Amino acid sequence: EDVNSNSDRPITIADVEPLVKDFASRWKAAIELMHKDVITSFSNFLCGMDILRAALTQLLLYYTRLSDCIKRIPGGPALNKDLISISSIMYEIRKYLRTF
Repeated sequence: EDVNSNSDRPITIADVEPLVKDFASRWKAAIELMHKDVITSFSNFLCGMDILRAALTQLLLYYTRLSDCIKRIPGGPALNKDLISISSIMYEIRKYLRTF
């Protein structure tokens, strides 16, 4: 799929850099907040954990897609220093799903 297929002008580093930096600054706290919200919102623990797992899986899929797209943007590898590694995100996710 072409990164630029949905727009009239090419996507540039300037378009995605704020998104990448914002994610990098907030992702851990956001995952922790999601976990806390699930724990307090669902009386059925297993159901809550299933919902959390589904949400975190989606997060990982979308972030992987974003990372792949950035690699195809001219000059995109310049953002590698700001991209969180997929393995780091997976490690953090596992901490919250390993509650048994």
